[in-house]
Amino acid sequence: MEPKKDCKTMFASLLTERPPAPRLGALNDLHTPEAVAAYLQGERDLLMARLLAPRPTEPGASAPSGKARQDAISPPGGLAIAHEFSDLMDAIVTRLFGLACARQGANPATLPIAIVATGGYGRGELAPYSDIDLTFIPQRAAHAQTDRVIRELFTLVMDVLVARCSLEVGYAYRLLTDCAELDHQTACGLLDARLVAGSHRIFIQFEDAFWMGFNPTEFIFAKVEERRRILEKWGRTPRVVEPQLKEGPGGLRDLQTLVWLVQARRGLTPAQARGPRAFSALVQSGYVTEGEAAELLHAKERLFQIRNALHAITGAHRDQLVITRQEEVADRLGYAMPELSADGALVPPVERFMADLYPLLMRVRLSAEQAIGRIEDSRLLLGIGLDCKRGRLVPANPSLDTAAPTWLLWAGELTQRYHLRWSRRVERAVAARLATLPELPAGDSEEAREAGQVFTRLLSKPGRVYPTLQKLADLGILGWFLPEFGALMDLIPYDPAHDFTVGQHSLRVIENLDALALGSDADDAEMRRIYAELPRPEILALAALLHDCGKRVPGRPHSEVGEEIAQAVCRRLGWTQEAADTVAFLVRHHLLMAETSRLRDLSLDETIRNFTRVVDDPDRLTMLYLLTYADTRAVGEGVWTPVKGRFLRDLWQRALAALADSDALGYDDAGLARARRRLLKDLSPQNLPEAEIAAHVQAMPPEYLLNQSANQIALHVGFVRSVRAGQPVVDFHDDPNAAYTELTVAAYDDPQPGLLAKITGALYALDVEVYSAQVVTRVEGDERIALDTLWVDFRGRPLTSGKRREISADLIAVLKGERTVAVLLQRRRAGGRGSRREGERADPPLRVLAVHHEVSETLTLVETSGGEAKAMLYRVSVALARLGWDIHSARVSIWQGAARANFYVTGARKTGAAALRRLEDALRETETGETAPRPVA
Repeated sequence: MEPKKDCKTMFASLLTERPPAPRLGALNDLHTPEAVAAYLQGERDLLMARLLAPRPTEPGASAPSGKARQDAISPPGGLAIAHEFSDLMDAIVTRLFGLACARQGANPATLPIAIVATGGYGRGELAPYSDIDLTFIPQRAAHAQTDRVIRELFTLVMDVLVARCSLEVGYAYRLLTDCAELDHQTACGLLDARLVAGSHRIFIQFEDAFWMGFNPTEFIFAKVEERRRILEKWGRTPRVVEPQLKEGPGGLRDLQTLVWLVQARRGLTPAQARGPRAFSALVQSGYVTEGEAAELLHAKERLFQIRNALHAITGAHRDQLVITRQEEVADRLGYAMPELSADGALVPPVERFMADLYPLLMRVRLSAEQAIGRIEDSRLLLGIGLDCKRGRLVPANPSLDTAAPTWLLWAGELTQRYHLRWSRRVERAVAARLATLPELPAGDSEEAREAGQVFTRLLSKPGRVYPTLQKLADLGILGWFLPEFGALMDLIPYDPAHDFTVGQHSLRVIENLDALALGSDADDAEMRRIYAELPRPEILALAALLHDCGKRVPGRPHSEVGEEIAQAVCRRLGWTQEAADTVAFLVRHHLLMAETSRLRDLSLDETIRNFTRVVDDPDRLTMLYLLTYADTRAVGEGVWTPVKGRFLRDLWQRALAALADSDALGYDDAGLARARRRLLKDLSPQNLPEAEIAAHVQAMPPEYLLNQSANQIALHVGFVRSVRAGQPVVDFHDDPNAAYTELTVAAYDDPQPGLLAKITGALYALDVEVYSAQVVTRVEGDERIALDTLWVDFRGRPLTSGKRREISADLIAVLKGERTVAVLLQRRRAGGRGSRREGERADPPLRVLAVHHEVSETLTLVETSGGEAKAMLYRVSVALARLGWDIHSARVSIWQGAARANFYVTGARKTGAAALRRLEDALRETETGETAPRPVA
């Protein structure tokens, strides 16, 4: 390690002030954009020529090594050239400002405006093709002459710099009053602000206003987080084949971020942290040693040499040292001759160049990472009696025990905003404050309004809501602020499907929404997109928090009670009536979409009509979709399944289409004819006989034609051929992103209804879970061919190849009459599959909940409940077959702790009021034994 005095000497030698900008007096004689542009281009060409000039290499000269070698082969100064480009641009902007004033009859010396350089231009560190960032700062808005000059100057800048010289220009218009509401990226650019032309007095006023509105802690945390996100893109190590010289690890952005954080931490103005002074500030602050500062300053010089050369060679703003340019850059930097390594191998110049670059980048990365970490861990002021240190929220003074109780919510927002942890001292202060039983802020007080605003902001940060609310709930703060919710945390639900208390379940709903915001799973991409597009995510978050709050009031439907509670809470938060109505709507109907998607036939237009009569707004529909997803996943292990996700998505998509186009539902003869013509056209490339296609399309019911793809219909035509040849079809299809299998069975329909009973009986015997069945019958003359589709899985996963072979063999044997369902069920009992464990709760008896004849013009809806979930479809199908009722579709699901199955049937209307009694009798008969269907007189 070098002696300290040597470090001081080396560092002092590098801290040379930037020389004053040269006088470019010739510009004063130029009065047109063409002339100024020609001058600028000529001066840039001279600078470029210096960068592109060949580097002489002495033949036979011994090659130095390490730092000495770098010094010996250094090109024109990296920072010096950047300063010259910046000085040239200062002169051009100053001249254009003078021309703008002259054209508008204004005096540049007295006009109340400052023209300010920001970013790299503000630092005086322009690479040849860097963006030129300018900010126009008038003393006040709507000053006629100033506004005319600004417009004229903007026109000249675009003409000269952009149109004629092909440079990139960024521009902004700022008022002194804007400084109170700057985002961290804008604030970052202004930390490098430098007056180029105009009023020095206004620039000083602007700097004063900027620092008055600047929040150092907010900026530090935002900048650290931003740097981490950028490094996620470029990686954590600079040792990559194509290093990024600016944004990548060890690049210039590491150095700039470190300087910005020191500026924010110590309140240094741009002038106090520009150029070599920045490194002095780093040393004085104790974040780096003098030796480290010297190394960083040397690294910055070297990176500018490389970056300047790369810009000059490519003729564009390029900061990634791609492999195809490395040899050229190495040559410009003096790496022209091969060199012998220690073991006598010949090392090409480009390898030596990259071998020198990687340690330099690594030094910058490590020094910046360590220094930034020390700044982040230092004590930072937060306000309201709280600070943070080493990533933890800590008390700033002992007054928290008596402070206004709204600081409890402020503390939660601070931990959320800055990703802080709670210290034990703050947690003890929370407990002490809550022990005094502080009353809720009065609804019309300033304190109440502030509390409502803080809580609203807490809910409006997707991806960060759950951990904040969970901690507030654990500490008792959430229960204090929302007593309607606090009572739920220890309330046990009476639904056996739930694994958590009512309050914890609600927090898990929000956790699932957060997971959507943070996730990257391709399966959730669409849901993640619509969640990100919500204009007010806090509405959905509050609805998720309150959706089960009505369970604390027994004797009434909890969704109705919850609706009333939601309205009261929204009023207390100070929300608009429109927002309150939406929260109340979501709470009132939070079960509707789940029940509809799981237990209703979504191919029926009447199902969608009934649903959209209630959910009649697209935004509410989307929020209800997201709430239903998150709520279902939060119930308990295994409650959410991919099949439920598929049906839920189908309902959302069909309802959204119906709300967007009122003609999307329903079909008349003309619409059906159009659908048939479209299908005939779409099926023509499938190499199927046109007459066969036409016959199939004509023989299928309308809902089939409107809901099947051309490819699927082509497959079905092939299935019909096979059935006619005497071979039933059992076909399997897996969606690559789903954990279930679509099973299609094609066979002649039984003269006596009961085909679905045979299929579901065989699947039950094979321990396969059936979630839904869609029955379609192709009728052509006296021929009836069934095309039944079932959504199934085996132990929560798609069917394996072995299971498919087993299902196919047994189903085809049953369909051909070679084997009976009774034999398969006997085999199931002999194998012990599905037998109940000792002490396991018995399933409730299978019963009929309701029979609805009004669901459509032709169909009757039969709702059943109870019994073993896997056996439900089979047992009810058997009962329906005995009654002679044809099944159109069926759905089965676990709903509120009990198995539920709904069937859409035909043939029930002729029995009238006796339908319910006859079905109950038929169901009781199925309890006496698992037998195949038989007709009932």
